[in-house]
Amino acid sequence: MPWFKIDDGFHCHPKVFAAGTPAVGLYVRCGSWAAQQASDGIVPKAVARMYGTARMIKALIDADLWHQKGHNCESCPELDANSYAIHQFLERNPSRVDIELERKAKSERQQRWREGKKKDQANDGSAGNVDGDVDASPRRHGDAAPVPPRPVPSRVPPTEEPPPPPPSADTPGTDVAERSGRGEVQPLIEAMAARGMNVSWSFQAPEWISLRDAVRRVGVPALVDHATRAWQAAKTTPYSARYFLTGWTGLQDAPTYTGPRAIPGPPSATSEYLEGMARLAAELRAQEEAAERNAQ
Repeated sequence: MPWFKIDDGFHCHPKVFAAGTPAVGLYVRCGSWAAQQASDGIVPKAVARMYGTARMIKALIDADLWHQKGHNCESCPELDANSYAIHQFLERNPSRVDIELERKAKSERQQRWREGKKKDQANDGSAGNVDGDVDASPRRHGDAAPVPPRPVPSRVPPTEEPPPPPPSADTPGTDVAERSGRGEVQPLIEAMAARGMNVSWSFQAPEWISLRDAVRRVGVPALVDHATRAWQAAKTTPYSARYFLTGWTGLQDAPTYTGPRAIPGPPSATSEYLEGMARLAAELRAQEEAAERNAQ
């Protein structure tokens, strides 16, 4: 597929400034159409009206970016009354003849490649499909090699089963409970699930040990209370227990567990009104008491 090429100084050329940005948009769209259709820079008036307005067309003609028949079109003998010509199109873009010759040469290269592949397979005794589309055209200078698509990492589902935490150095073997394989962390997993916080529990060995130490240090209720508040404050629903790990391991003392607490929001207009009325009432009572003392 041919490209529509413009000079790298096109953006600041005086003709471009004279035509204006809306008209330049029409110039680019019609130039792309001319390259696709291999029209040698000839744009039918119907195409120009489809992409732009009469004012845009006139601006391109007045700026000498487009030519029309009978007006500065000596270099466009094929131009008729029903089309426009892009200024110096063939100086920067291939002609229809060049495009057809390139397509023919490419087709011949592909055919030679297929025939050579068939001969190689016949000599090797192997079989295969060699009639598919093959881009046998030589790579142009500066073209980058094709890059294979990157694999998209899959999101860990919330139902993933975690590996058991490893034994600690001080109490080897006591962390792994026979009934679950999750040891002292299992009550935390069950308590989180009971609160509706179903997350993935995929940790590395040091992280399992840190989580187990947090359970021992502050207790399961405090960890669940902390996770509940973090869950409510999250902008998106957490899908992994890693979301809470930093906060859990940062808890140093075992606080008094009070159950899940709602995150306080900004004061409402009603509460501010009531507080103001209470202050006003206190001031009035103080004035009345002062007046009574003065009267005595």
